[in-house]
Amino acid sequence: MTLEEENQCLREIVSHVSEGVILTDRACQITIFNPAKERMERMNAQEVLGKISWDAYSHSSKELSEHRQVFDSGAPILNAYRPHAYVGETPIYIHYSTYPVTRNGEVIGVYTVSRNETILRELLYETIEHKRLLSQEGDPRAELLGMAKGTHFTFSDMVGSSPAMKALVREAQTVAPLNTPILITGETGTGKEVLAQSIHNFGREQKKFVAINCAAIPENLVEGVLFGTTKGAYTGAVDSVGLLREAEDGTLFLDEINSISTAMQAKLLRALQEMSVRPVGSLKEYPIRCRLICASNEDPEVLLREKRMRSDLFYRVAGFCLFIPPLRQRSEDAVELARLFVKRFNREFGRHVKSLSPRLEGWIKSAHWPGNTRELQNVIQNMMLRVEETEWALDVRHIPAYARHLQTQTAAPPGPEENVPGRWDLNGLLRDYQRQLLQTALNQSKGNITQAAASLGIGRQNLLARMKRLGIEK
Repeated sequence: MTLEEENQCLREIVSHVSEGVILTDRACQITIFNPAKERMERMNAQEVLGKISWDAYSHSSKELSEHRQVFDSGAPILNAYRPHAYVGETPIYIHYSTYPVTRNGEVIGVYTVSRNETILRELLYETIEHKRLLSQEGDPRAELLGMAKGTHFTFSDMVGSSPAMKALVREAQTVAPLNTPILITGETGTGKEVLAQSIHNFGREQKKFVAINCAAIPENLVEGVLFGTTKGAYTGAVDSVGLLREAEDGTLFLDEINSISTAMQAKLLRALQEMSVRPVGSLKEYPIRCRLICASNEDPEVLLREKRMRSDLFYRVAGFCLFIPPLRQRSEDAVELARLFVKRFNREFGRHVKSLSPRLEGWIKSAHWPGNTRELQNVIQNMMLRVEETEWALDVRHIPAYARHLQTQTAAPPGPEENVPGRWDLNGLLRDYQRQLLQTALNQSKGNITQAAASLGIGRQNLLARMKRLGIEK
């Protein structure tokens, strides 16, 4: 077979495989764009052949081009998984790897082999939905799930009925069974470790979960903590395996990865590329086998633009990206979380709070919450410590002084005694007033339904019906 015939055979093979294949040359010009890739991207090969790769894709740029990254580094990008292309508003979920083509040690081209996993992803939903049921709070089968040692959270702790939170949980549960590295982004206090533990316990609950906050490690100790040390490597050094090896077959969670220096990022990148580490002071390489989840409290785009995060490390750790919206963007979730914290602190402090007053709910929804879920939990904790043992409802009067500045919008419903000319909502005011009367009666009777009903001059069943209609718990 001549070289020309061999090339013809290879091109025929590439044109008939079910995986999408794209090849670029030294200048990042597209030279191969097979039919499977055309179907996957909804693009015509004739329209993209000869184009620079980042010019062919509207969502790409030279800085974000993975082909450019592989060409410069000579290292492949393996097992990436993300919404890669869009048809209308529908994401196409693609699993792909990008490899360099070398000759005499020089990179002469880069190619990507990709597989459309949208259908597989949808088929997984049945299994995922079944497991989701097991993880729901209050489900007696939840005990079957178990939790890894050192973890406290599952997806049942991801409280929130907002569309954003529902979408986040669904995406996280979809990627949880895979080995794809995950990058979680979100402001401080949004619950990034809660999400990381939930992902681990959804797919690897029998394996180790090892977590470290990179910002808490002194710069000169980061390498030893992650890679391990040998005795005598430096003063006080002992033999240790390092976190990358300690998390064998499980999950390593690196929180605030954005705090690692770029020099250390280069060492971490090498370890992840080679899937092996060399402990400080050792000449021996050890294999690593763990799933990596990283978190950043800063926007990756800003980190990349300001060169505080290496782009090659970003591509390595961000096989799939998850963003937790701040609490101020999902006010309905804030009230749900507040109720959850009330139940938790009832048990911890021996209180008997059953509900939040309408005015407090309004205040919670309108507050800015710069510290997000963590700050909300702290405020509710302080309020619960201020509640008398005979009180059955939290109200705005329990808000600690340091937190009163949080309200930035007008949302709290006015009480019936307040004069609000031009804004009367008679039905709403009557409903709020009725709720307050019922809560006062329940507080005075210490939760005794019969006594509360008698003090209000109504029957017990009547009171129960009103409590249900107004959202007051027994």
